[in-house]
Amino acid sequence: KKIAEKNPTTSKPPIPKETTSTSNAERLFGMPLQDLSEELLDALGYARRHGVLITAVEPGGPADEAGIERGLVIYRVAKYEVKSVKQVEDLLGQAQSGANVNFAIGVIRAGGQGEQVQTLTMAAR
Repeated sequence: KKIAEKNPTTSKPPIPKETTSTSNAERLFGMPLQDLSEELLDALGYARRHGVLITAVEPGGPADEAGIERGLVIYRVAKYEVKSVKQVEDLLGQAQSGANVNFAIGVIRAGGQGEQVQTLTMAAR
């Protein structure tokens, strides 16, 4: 009996996709984000609601040009209320460069001390 010989594989290992630490929010709009924990909400004096915190704004980026400031909260992307950075990233993953995206951004203070939320449109870069 002839033993089956193993043919050496000539296929090359798959090339790993480039990984980048830049999020969609940062890449498209110049605004890194962070999930809002209860501790963070308490420290900032924000109402316990959904949303994600804008931790910085890139000078000259779309968010900066729209007047967005560090410390504001994104409550909605397009027509979807957002509860996590992952959810925002998933929604923005569909946005193409030049696409207009609506955001509800602002601050809702704890204890009914005020609500300042506005909807604005930014073009992805």
